[in-house]
Amino acid sequence: MRDFEILVAQTIGFLSLWAVIDRHVRQHGPIPQARTFTLVNSWFYSAVSFVLFCLIMSPSHEATVRHLFHASKFYEYVDVLGVRAGGGDVDLHFGFHHLTTPYLSYVRVVLHSQGWRVLASLNTLHHGFMYAYFGGAVFLRRVLVVTGSAQLVVGICGEIVLLRRIESKVMWPHVVGLSLLSAYLVLWVRDVRMRRR
Repeated sequence: MRDFEILVAQTIGFLSLWAVIDRHVRQHGPIPQARTFTLVNSWFYSAVSFVLFCLIMSPSHEATVRHLFHASKFYEYVDVLGVRAGGGDVDLHFGFHHLTTPYLSYVRVVLHSQGWRVLASLNTLHHGFMYAYFGGAVFLRRVLVVTGSAQLVVGICGEIVLLRRIESKVMWPHVVGLSLLSAYLVLWVRDVRMRRR
């Protein structure tokens, strides 16, 4: 339970900082260095994601790698703060996904890790490409539609398979995973459609 309390405290801290930055940007405009910071941060997080992908694919140090993956989801808070500090808007998908992903990774990777490698590897691969795109590698745009959709569809299908195979006493982690991944997919499809208009 202590881990969950820490998770909630970190979320409250993130939301508080987000509110402070939002207020500053509304009153004074974007923070001048924020866009440069976000660009550098994107390349850094892309590289970290590819390294994490390689670690996930390695069978050694599983517990450590699961915790590193979970910790990387908190690093995504930095992305939200940087975008807002630079004057960018945080839409529903971006905000909801980044706010809830640490809970998904805690429940499905740290606490109940059955099938974690598939979800985590697809997620880190997608993030490697996505943050490279945010850093300026615009040729990756079409790849993102495939990797973004694949990670969510495979994750949802995996949770359904696991729900059908397991005892009822351990169903809740898969219900949480299925619920969040389904919400992400709906928001992802919405974003893809809006960008095509």
